[in-house]
Amino acid sequence: MKQFYSLIFLLLAITHLSLGGQVNDDTHEDEGHEYTVHVDYEDIYDILVFLITAYVAGLVTKSIGMPPLVGEIVAGFMLGPPFADYVPFAPALVLIGEIGLIALILEAGIELDVVQLRQTGTKALAIGFTGSMLPLLTGIGIGIANGEDFKGALAIGASFSPTSLGVAASALSSGGMLNTPVGQLIVASCVIDDVLGLILLSMFQVLVKDDPKIIEYFIPLISSFGFLIVLGYSGITWIPRMIQDKYLPLFPKKFQEMAMFGLLAAFCMAYLPLLNYTKASYLTGAFLAGATFSQLPDAHHSFLHNTHQVMEWLLRVFFAATIGFQVPVELFNDTYVIGMGFLLYACVAVKFPLGFYVPRFEDSPKDDSIYDPYKRDVLVTGLSMTCRGEFSFIIAAFALSEGVIEPKMYAAVVWAVLLSATTSPFILLNTIEYFKGLQDKHLELTNPMKAGDGDGKMPLHFHIHIQTKSAWGLFETLTRVMHDLNLEIIDHRTSHTRGLDPLILNDIFVKDGDTRIDLPTVAAQKAEQDAVKHVSSNNLVGLAKQMSKSNVLDEQPVDLSETDRRSIRLVSDLFKVDSMTVNRRMLIEKRLIESMSEIDTEVTELKIQVWNPWDWSSALDSMILMSNQNRPIDESFFMDIFDKIDIDGGGTVDEDELYRALKTAGVNITKDGLSAMMAMVDENGDGEISREEWRDAINVYLDQKKNKSFRHLLKEDEAILSV
Repeated sequence: MKQFYSLIFLLLAITHLSLGGQVNDDTHEDEGHEYTVHVDYEDIYDILVFLITAYVAGLVTKSIGMPPLVGEIVAGFMLGPPFADYVPFAPALVLIGEIGLIALILEAGIELDVVQLRQTGTKALAIGFTGSMLPLLTGIGIGIANGEDFKGALAIGASFSPTSLGVAASALSSGGMLNTPVGQLIVASCVIDDVLGLILLSMFQVLVKDDPKIIEYFIPLISSFGFLIVLGYSGITWIPRMIQDKYLPLFPKKFQEMAMFGLLAAFCMAYLPLLNYTKASYLTGAFLAGATFSQLPDAHHSFLHNTHQVMEWLLRVFFAATIGFQVPVELFNDTYVIGMGFLLYACVAVKFPLGFYVPRFEDSPKDDSIYDPYKRDVLVTGLSMTCRGEFSFIIAAFALSEGVIEPKMYAAVVWAVLLSATTSPFILLNTIEYFKGLQDKHLELTNPMKAGDGDGKMPLHFHIHIQTKSAWGLFETLTRVMHDLNLEIIDHRTSHTRGLDPLILNDIFVKDGDTRIDLPTVAAQKAEQDAVKHVSSNNLVGLAKQMSKSNVLDEQPVDLSETDRRSIRLVSDLFKVDSMTVNRRMLIEKRLIESMSEIDTEVTELKIQVWNPWDWSSALDSMILMSNQNRPIDESFFMDIFDKIDIDGGGTVDEDELYRALKTAGVNITKDGLSAMMAMVDENGDGEISREEWRDAINVYLDQKKNKSFRHLLKEDEAILSV
């Protein structure tokens, strides 16, 4: 419904903006008509057809792995002046699109993430700066070699300098990599890229002049850099603090959001002419206005929540009309245009090596693995930086309108940009999926249930949750600590709060290369549980504790039964594992705190927990949540679930049946994880879970839930196991 209201809003805006010349010819016969603006039904209908076509075309291209802007641009040049010339009021649509562009840059400013820039450190700066210079120099070289003057060559290179943050972020989000360290590095690099693109755009105001003075070349640079430094620094330091502490408290709470939007509009309306009349780009003004509100905790969320639907339609019109109407489709049958377009694609491809700037956020497996996370990060970063979009079209169209480049060269640039916008996100998504497949295969090959050393053990796994203040180079520091401690990073997710004093949350899942523990099969857990109960109820905890330290009992009571001895051995092993785990956790904690102090940041929260990548208990928890049954959670409850999972009624559950059940319960499971979970419960190793094996697993699970942890029984005897 919001999409419909936004569409009606745009339609009304277009009809009113198109007032020029659309007054009825008979108005001179009736003086009252001079105060009215008449729009024909056919024009309204044609505009609706155009907007709906652009919307549907965007959905189609999105469904096949390409950004929606490709479909919207195609709809624009097919229905617009370049081809069918079907759309009325083209200037009004272009004007609406330009307003959409201002809104896009304003949103980019609001989304400016200073914390993110600090975390990614110098790598983001290096990728952003080098990523702007390489295509710029390549384009200049191709342009000069093709006979262009310096202005034209510079316009060609500048068109390929900015990376499309929207296209790259959309692909990374779809591939599940946006909130990873490498994803955050790419986003930060794109922001720097776009800021440099705004500065390049400012320079064209001088380049279009005939014989400008030398000083005029430097005015846009001085103006752009000056305002970016002065207004930009103020906008992320004292101005947002003043808005939060002094301005917003002047209004009742229910009006504070409105007051904030009003002030944002005021900043935007002030910065646009300020930057424009000082020879910088007015778009830089929109960016700075948005950046001023980027550090306010509620501004980012409120802006996206309240403007999302309108923004979508404004940008849809921008790509379909402002860009699509300027695609010289009739020149695409020229072999020179197509050939030059493919040659100019070198300006896109030259960004691919930027991936080698990426640090090793995850260590490559020490064995001859088919999966290499560093290679994945290099390829993903390189492909992300080759994504082209809105800024490329803007710079090229401006250069054409001012006569800096010829129509054929403009057509070649547009062809190369469209080629990039079509292929780069498609290849990027498929690359991410390819490496996900390799990771699943690697996990399957290294599954301790299958590929162990025959000692019944597996590496210890930890979930490290660390919350800190913002710091420069935080990601690289955390990665270095994990590497030094021989902890292989399996997954790393990061997030942070918005505001003037943000907190950074990092959840790191690691495999310990130095510590191995017993495989957590259901049979082993049941045996440990029975042993703890026996030792605790027979006052044998002291003997088990003594044995864990010396491996032998100094004074063996003659009345110990075989059950006593077996239980004491099992419990003493638990003491050893717990002691080893606690010591390892303490070392990790110590090193993390030391490393954070080295980069002058404060650890506000640190939790290190033993983590099981193939957690059977969590899977059963999910089944309970998805059951929606108002009945006791007991053995009978889970036996009914077994009967539902056992689709063929054979009395056993195989991998396929368990997989469907886990997916239905919302458990994201790989083939590797599925095999491991099967092996934990499959006591006889026949590849299927029988009713008895299922019942044993359920009883262990229920007993653990009832007692919180079966090891808590030892606390009564001052044997606290603190895993």
